[in-house]
Amino acid sequence: MTPFELPPVPADAPVVERGVGFFETVLLLGRRAVLWDGHVARLLGSISEFAFPSPDRARIEAALAERLDLVPAAEGAERAARVSWIAIAPDLDSPASWRLDVSIREIQEATLRRRGGASAVTLPATFRRDSATVKSTSYFAAVVGLRHARRTGGDEGLFREPDGTYLEGTSTALVCWNEGSPVFAPGPVLPSVTRSAFLGPRTDRRPLTRSLVRNGALLLGSLTIATPIVRLDGEECRVPETMRRSLAEFNERLASDPALGTSL
Repeated sequence: MTPFELPPVPADAPVVERGVGFFETVLLLGRRAVLWDGHVARLLGSISEFAFPSPDRARIEAALAERLDLVPAAEGAERAARVSWIAIAPDLDSPASWRLDVSIREIQEATLRRRGGASAVTLPATFRRDSATVKSTSYFAAVVGLRHARRTGGDEGLFREPDGTYLEGTSTALVCWNEGSPVFAPGPVLPSVTRSAFLGPRTDRRPLTRSLVRNGALLLGSLTIATPIVRLDGEECRVPETMRRSLAEFNERLASDPALGTSL
């Protein structure tokens, strides 16, 4: 039995009943996994943080390579890889209770459209992640947050602090351009792989107010890549030309720079 012929996950598995698991979504260009090193490091780091049994990098890469062999694509073709480490049995300290799942998926049309400029929606204060700094499969707030955004005319929802300042999107990092000195929220947010690649050594943080977002902000994510916010709750946002150029240059690097990807 191959890793892709495993039995269904039981309905009472911890990942189903409690959302116990971790995952990464990675942009594929043919067999090239964009920002692969960062995604694997975040996955393994999250597992290690909670002292759960863990796969090693070689096992993850072998599983993805096998999947790519089964579903080949043209060189440079865009797809998404989902790598998940999920709890399928109650004893969370037993390696046998954990399973590595790898799948290849098409990128949703809505995500591709968002790349041309995002229409963001402020989420209700009651919408909050339960593990904001970890890419866990406990993803209810993100799912209903994106649904809320789409039902109200947007294509991404923004989580907030209790004081109303912004944190991040449901599946994207939020960065304010801040007149060329980019900043992100000081509160609990996911350590975004794409944001880190875009900002490099810059780690300046400050509360992201509505006015700061409307004066120039961008969303970053593995499949969204980097895109400006063009509307917030239906109101037009400023898109500085320097920010637009920086986004275009970064997206071009993601597509072409060998240092920003790994061939599997």
